[in-house]
Order: sequence, then C-alpha cells, then structure tokens
Amino acid sequence: MRFNVGTKIGFGFGIVVLLLLIVFSVTYSVVSNAKQTLERSIESNDKFLTVDQPSLFEINHLKDNLSETHNYMQKWCNDQSRSDEQYKIKASVLLDETLINDLRILDTLSDKWSSTQIGKTTYDLISNSIFDLIDMYNFSIREQLVDFESYDDPTATFISKSALELEVMPLLQDVSSQIDDLIEIRSNIAKKQQKDSNQSFKSTNYKFSRLSKAIFFVGIILLIGTFIIAFFTTLSITKPVQRLKRILINLGSGVFPSHEIEPSNDEIGEMSVAMNTLVKGLKETTQFAHEVGQSNFKYPYQPLSDDDVLGHALLKMKDELAETERILEQKVKERTEEVVRQKDEIDNQKSKLEELYTDVTDSIRYAKRLQDSILPPDRYIKKLFPSSFVLFKPKDIVSGDFYWVHNIKDEMIFASVDCTGHGVPGAFMSLVGANGLKSAVTEHSLAQTGPILDDLNKYASESLNKTGDENAIRDGMDISICSLNRKKNKIQFSGAYNPLYLIRDNELQIFKTDKFAIGSFDPGTKNYQTFTLDVKKGDVIYLFSDGYADQFGGLKGKKFMYRQFKETLLAISHEPMETQKVLLDQKIEAWRGSLDQIDDILVMGVKV
Repeated sequence: MRFNVGTKIGFGFGIVVLLLLIVFSVTYSVVSNAKQTLERSIESNDKFLTVDQPSLFEINHLKDNLSETHNYMQKWCNDQSRSDEQYKIKASVLLDETLINDLRILDTLSDKWSSTQIGKTTYDLISNSIFDLIDMYNFSIREQLVDFESYDDPTATFISKSALELEVMPLLQDVSSQIDDLIEIRSNIAKKQQKDSNQSFKSTNYKFSRLSKAIFFVGIILLIGTFIIAFFTTLSITKPVQRLKRILINLGSGVFPSHEIEPSNDEIGEMSVAMNTLVKGLKETTQFAHEVGQSNFKYPYQPLSDDDVLGHALLKMKDELAETERILEQKVKERTEEVVRQKDEIDNQKSKLEELYTDVTDSIRYAKRLQDSILPPDRYIKKLFPSSFVLFKPKDIVSGDFYWVHNIKDEMIFASVDCTGHGVPGAFMSLVGANGLKSAVTEHSLAQTGPILDDLNKYASESLNKTGDENAIRDGMDISICSLNRKKNKIQFSGAYNPLYLIRDNELQIFKTDKFAIGSFDPGTKNYQTFTLDVKKGDVIYLFSDGYADQFGGLKGKKFMYRQFKETLLAISHEPMETQKVLLDQKIEAWRGSLDQIDDILVMGVKV
C-alpha cells in the first residue's frame, strides 16, 4: 500500500489541531473568568498610583513648604538685614511660586477625589487659608520691611510683628491642623485603595495559577503528541528531503555525491531515482568536458537520449572546438610576427618622443630663467618695503602672473599683474608687461599710477601689433598698481579689474578700479584713473591676481571664492608679514588637496 506525502502530513496536522483545540478550550474558560477580576484590579491600582499616592505626597510637600515659609518670614520680621539676603530670596520664591504651584497641582488632583466629599471640602478651606496667609506675609512683612533702613521705622516693625503674632500665627495653626486632618483622611483612603488593589491581584493570581496548572497538563500532552508526530515526519519526509537538499547544494558547488540515494515508495522516492540518473549523466558529461579541454577530441561520449539537448550540444561543441583550435594556432603564429614588428616601431617612436620632451622642457626652463630676471630680487623688495611679503606660485614652470617694484624719489611703486593665460603664453605676456612698466617709469619718467597704466596699454598694443587691427586677438593684462609715499602718508593707486584691499583696525576696505584690461582697447580712447588715499602706520595693503580665489578644492571641489579670501586676510592681518605668507600658502594647499592648481597664484602684502 502506498502512503503518499500528502496523507502523512495531513494526518500529523490533524492530531496537532485536535490537541490545540483542547488547550484553547481550557484556556478560554479560565481567562474569561479572570478577566473581570483583573480589570477591576488594574483600575484600582491605577487610581492608587495616579491619584491617592501623589495626593498624599503633595499635601505633605505643601505642609513642609508652608512651615519653611513661616520660618523665613519670622526671621525676616525679627532680624534686621538687607533685601538681598539669601533667606529673603528663598522666602520670596516660596511665596511667589512654590506655594502657588503646590496648590495648582493639588487642585488638579483634588478634582479626582471621588471617594469622599469631606477631603475635598477640607482642601478647599486649606487653599483659601493659604492664599490669605500669602497676602498677610506680603502686606504685613515684605511690603513693610523692604530694605535694611525700613527696620528703623517703628511703625513698620510694629505692624509686621503685631500682624505676625495676632493674625498670621492663629491662621497658620488653623491651616496646619486642617492639613493634618486632610493627611489623615487621604492616608486612610490610600491604605484602603491599596488593600483593595492587593486583594484583587491576589484573586487574579489565584485564577491564573489554576490556568497555569491546566495548561501545564494539556501542554504536556501536546508536547508529547507533537514530538511523536515530528519524529515520524522526520523519518518519512524531512530526512529524505534534507538528503536531496544536500545533494543539490553540493551539485550547485560542483561536488558530486559519493553514493546513490536509496529510493522510498512515495513521491520523494521518485525524485531520488531522478536525482541518481542526473548525477550519473553529469559525471559522464564532466569527464567528457575534461577530455575535450585537454584537446582529446576523439573521446567517446553518448547523449542520454535523442532529446538530450545538452549532450548533442556538447558533441557539436567538440567538433567546433577542434576546428577553432586549428584556426587559432595559425592566427597566433601570424600575430606573433606582427607584434614583434610593431614593438620595434613603438620603441623607435618612444625614443623620439623622449628626446623631443627633453628639448621642450629645457627650453621652458631657460624661459623661466629669463622670466625670473624680470622679477625684483627679494633684497630689493625688503629694502623698499621691510615689512612685506610676496606669495608667488606659478601653475607651470613659467607663469603669466608677475610682480613689479620700483622707487622714484619718495614714491615706492609696487604692482601685481595677471597676464592672459599661463605657462609659456602667459610668460611671453609677462615679459611685455614688465618691459612696459619699466619703460613708463624710467624712460617716460611717469610717477602717477594712472598715466603709468595708460603708457603700459600703449606699449602692449604696439608690441603685439594691435593698433588699428580690428581682427587682432585682445590678449592683455589685469593689474593693480600702488605708489606709497611714507613722508606724506599717502598712497595713489590704479588698476585694471583688480581691486586694492586695505586692512585698518581689523576692518577690511575694498577699493575698486577701472573695468577694462590692459591691451583691450586702442590707446587714447580710454584713460585709467588715479586714486589717492591717506594711510597711517599699521595699515596693511594687499594686491593680488585671481588665482588664489579661483582655486578649486575643499570637501566638495568648489572654488575658494573671494569671501573666504577676505576672511583669511582678516584672520592673519595681525601676524608678521612673513608669517602671513606661510599661512596663506598653507591655507590654499590644504584647500587644494589632491586637485591640480588651475591658475598662477600671486598675493602681495605691504604693511605701512
């Protein structure tokens, strides 16, 4: 007789369901009986915890605060002292806040005193009396004895002491007696409530104890029955399925079972037979694939049936691999010859590129020596401006930014210049700019900053053949130039786009310049303005190009921006000038991080 898997599982679940119905019936009968008792117990206990017990605590707290208040007020009345004495401050807090807060809390709790009307009536009398006491304390003592001098007033002291003895003391004794009566009333109510709650919990505990015993015995029966059912289910269903599962998992990892499965007389047995057949076929297929992989294309292989798609596909693959191997051997031979030829050609090109790179690099480094020659030496800068710094960081070997310093009698001129582009193109422009400034000052004897820039614009246009040519490329320069006269404590400055920053008394002032670049217009069509400004000792002047503020970096890879540049200058302006240079360099390097420098960086600082 065949006893299939569905019948086995259905029979086992039927027994388990029957046992569960028995447990449910017993549990329901006991729980329904104990439900009402438990609800009453919970309600009684909740009232004790939320009303009775807090009420008793707050009444005692009110009594203590009232007693403490009276002690302070007696001392206030009898001891001559200032208004800022600590006990007077505490007494004021008790009268103005603490006692009123206590009564407010008790008002809320007394609304829930439904067990007796006597307690509520007593509390109402106490509340009214305490407000009367507060008024007496305030009028008779606090308002009479306001400060140290008020104790010298006989009328004030007489009013305070007589009120304390004749009015306050009798009322306080009456209130204290009423509070004691109320404490006794609420204490008895709380004890009764707690007793009722304990009795309810005991009754509920007894009923649930009966339930526990009933469930225990029925649970033993359920446990034994379930164990027996699980044991037979494991033997007949679970264990064979687990065996099949292990084999499938191992097959998924490419591991074959060591022996065949013995089939049983049910659906699992049929799956076991199919699994044995599958494993055998996979072993033969694996061996065939191994032999083909070793180029043994004559190894015999027979598909499982005419419908074995995998087997026929493997036979076709064997024939195609044999032909592919023959073709590949021929192609490898041809490609090897081609690769050898290409390698020789690449080596030759690499050698030429390395030679060309060396020549270009040497030329650029020589150009840097030429560019360095136009920059004023550090000793010359320090001679004119002892308290100064120049932060100069070219993007490439050579730079489109440069700085310039010169002295004409009492005028000490310094400039920060940003030429179009960077690298080699910018370096060529910087040579034009440096020669133009030198020509304007030394050859044309110009001392004012505006005319110097006008002359530089003319020089740049003539040098680059821009004059009169509408199609010429408008390469140019952004510049800020400043002339300092220490005897007159004045500076004159001009600029093309680039402003001048001045920090005085930890406040940064910005002086904007003209908005047209050197070389961007025909000479004579526009003129640069000369601005004059009074300075004083301790002022710090900053000239700069846009490379510092435009540098990308930070956590999000954004520009440094002029706002942060201004904040940085303000933060370091009190430091020595050489220290400022180091701090500015450290700041921009930390901001840049691993990102490339995008432009030349130039910042000049001069302290008056």
